[in-house]
Amino acid sequence: MRFLAVVVLVVATAACGTSAAPRTPISFGIAGGNVIPYRVTIQPNGRVRLTGSPRTARRRVAPARVRRLRDEIQSAHLASRRCAGVLPDVAGRYVRAGGRTFTVHGDCEAGFRRVWRDLMRAVALRSG
Repeated sequence: MRFLAVVVLVVATAACGTSAAPRTPISFGIAGGNVIPYRVTIQPNGRVRLTGSPRTARRRVAPARVRRLRDEIQSAHLASRRCAGVLPDVAGRYVRAGGRTFTVHGDCEAGFRRVWRDLMRAVALRSG
C-alpha cells in the first residue's frame, strides 16, 4: 500500500511539474493586408512546417534552439500593436507561443523585431 502511495505521488508530482507551454509549437508569420499570408510552425521537437509562399532552408531546428527561442519570446515581453502611420493595407506580423499571439502592424517595436529576426534566422526563411 505504501509503495502504491509513493508511485501515485511521484506520478502526480511529475505531471504538475510539466508545463503545457513547452509542448506547444512556436508559430510566426504574416497575415492581412495585400500580401499572400504565410505561417511557419516550429514544433518543440524542432520540426519546421511552412504554409504559404516563402521557402525555408531548414526542416528541423535543434530542440535546444527551440527552447532558447521560447525563452527569448517570453523575456521580450511582447505586446500587440499598430504602429503610428501604418496604413490598413499593410500586413501584420505575428508570433504565437505559449498560447498567446502577438501581432504588430509596422516596425515600431524593437523587441518584436529582435524576436522576428531570430525566428527567421532559426528556420532560414527566404522569399520566392
